Amino acid sequence: MKKSKILMPFVCFFLVLFFAFPLLASAQEDLKVRISYIKQPKHELKFAHGLVVGSPYDKGANRFAELVEVYSQGEVKVKIFPNAQLGAEQVTVKMTQLGTLDFSLQAVNNTTMWYRPMDIYIMPFIFRDREHANKVLFGPVGKELEENFIKAGGIRNVSWFEWGDRAIFNKVRPINKPEDMKGIKIRVPKNPVMVDTYNAFGAVSTAIDWGELHSALQQGLADGLEGPPQGMIDMKFYDFLKFYSYINIYYGLSNIIINEKLFQSLSKENQEAILKAGKEAGEFQRWISTISHVDGLERLTKLGVKVNVVKDRQAFVDKVKPVWDKYKQQIGEKWFDSVVKTK
Repeated sequence: MKKSKILMPFVCFFLVLFFAFPLLASAQEDLKVRISYIKQPKHELKFAHGLVVGSPYDKGANRFAELVEVYSQGEVKVKIFPNAQLGAEQVTVKMTQLGTLDFSLQAVNNTTMWYRPMDIYIMPFIFRDREHANKVLFGPVGKELEENFIKAGGIRNVSWFEWGDRAIFNKVRPINKPEDMKGIKIRVPKNPVMVDTYNAFGAVSTAIDWGELHSALQQGLADGLEGPPQGMIDMKFYDFLKFYSYINIYYGLSNIIINEKLFQSLSKENQEAILKAGKEAGEFQRWISTISHVDGLERLTKLGVKVNVVKDRQAFVDKVKPVWDKYKQQIGEKWFDSVVKTK
């Protein structure tokens, strides 16, 4: 009897909760405003990239995700996985092509294996400046390349980002002329154009995955790498590399890709939302990446890096003429002429 008296208040309490909770939930639900413009989510898509949170890549990726949700009126949501959480760029590119990942962002040199004429974008010194690059990307040449890219690889480019002005960061010596690169082990992506370029300078091109780069540099498997100032700062390579030579051998382009079958499975409205978001996010990302170059060299100097700017690049241009000749034969002289002649 005593136990019953003790338990009774608890029983009453839980009974009240049991019957009152649905009423409370219902009342809260009634307070939610239903707006027909906001649609129920239909798709949650995964987006991978290999750089750190807060980098220009990451800011651009998040802007893309926000805009996709806005322009699809909530039907499409994009979840960002930064810092190579889903694998290195070479991995996520293949996952996207196979349809096991929805979006991948990477340097363009990691997507050209399906359509080699896209290597035109990573030929050394191919672009005069950013204005030239934009006219190629968004003009007739870029449009034709992208259409062929879809047919060849089953993947679609939805946005152009930039990695930036790729300069040389190493632990051996400053680079002022091609001869200064002799014997230096430079990490390059696993792309034949980039390997051939640094070999032409006299360096020892070492193809190493981005995810293995820190350990490779620490173990002496590579003496340096190439990349833009902000990227070098974001990845903290200044901890063990001390010479940054601003030559701008490549204007590093990056792209967001989506599997073409997935893209075609979406409604026309959501396809348009993704392409519109890609265009605007690309403009935003290229801008914030570009302005990061303005004081990037100064910030590297403050971090203890010895920076030199190579203003006369002609000796470097002359060294890669055999590389241009080789790839004119492999990917077609047409593409070289079309890009160079774009005004």
